[in-house]
Amino acid sequence: MSRRTFHAVAIGMLCGVLCCATAQAELNLWVSYYYQGQDNFRAGEYRDADTILQTAKAEYCRDESEAHRLASNLDTLGLNCMALQDYESSEKFLLCALSLKEQALGKESRWIPCTLNNLGDLYFVTGDPAKAEQEYRRSLKINESDQQNIEVCRGLNGMALIHNKRAEYVEAEELLKRAIDLHQRHQRRWHPYLATTLINLGALYVNQDRAAEAEPLLKQAELIQDKTVGESHPDVALRLSAQAAMYAKLGKVKRAARLEKRAEDMRAQFAEINKAPAEVKTAE
Repeated sequence: MSRRTFHAVAIGMLCGVLCCATAQAELNLWVSYYYQGQDNFRAGEYRDADTILQTAKAEYCRDESEAHRLASNLDTLGLNCMALQDYESSEKFLLCALSLKEQALGKESRWIPCTLNNLGDLYFVTGDPAKAEQEYRRSLKINESDQQNIEVCRGLNGMALIHNKRAEYVEAEELLKRAIDLHQRHQRRWHPYLATTLINLGALYVNQDRAAEAEPLLKQAELIQDKTVGESHPDVALRLSAQAAMYAKLGKVKRAARLEKRAEDMRAQFAEINKAPAEVKTAE
């Protein structure tokens, strides 16, 4: 081997090592930022989560084989923006995540329903049940042969909310019961998504003057939340309000008032934590 060839090979090897090192460093940074952002999101610290998840997105490797990382990042950003009521940004991130997944994995991939359910939740929250139903139904269609996928339960829960909004209470109850059964059958007895479904079914019963039937469901949701998300999570306020309405129907007015006060205090606390920073005025 000539000296010139040797130098060329050595430089090529060195560049390869540096590229690998750079890619690994980028991956390490992304992992660090992404999971910290996830932790902030789960804790209801949405402003902090937004900053960190945006930083994680900037560390995304442009290699097409790593597109799933960016899609995951965009999914969480979409949910986080939804929590901050920035619905325009939420839709933008979620649609981008869906497009990435469809291009990289195909339109029938088992990873697609997660984003479809996120979009369904967004459209339901923003008052477009028709679009929400479309996303939930597509999610459930993809998972017809994969009933173990947790996204089936999310799709059923979403469809139940739509039926409830239409005052189709029997259909809503059946869907929620089916979701609960699937969670329990597939060993997800302590999953936060099960708590959410139990709360929705409990609230449905309370609204139908079936408070006694709601009580064990909401108690089970409380046990799950205590074990998985703790006492100071945004979802806990939803359960407290449902329990307050239940105890009011059962004639336990003081207990109902205490629980609703706790729920209001929690909502105020998270509103303060996630308040948009004041604009800094500069002297002209």
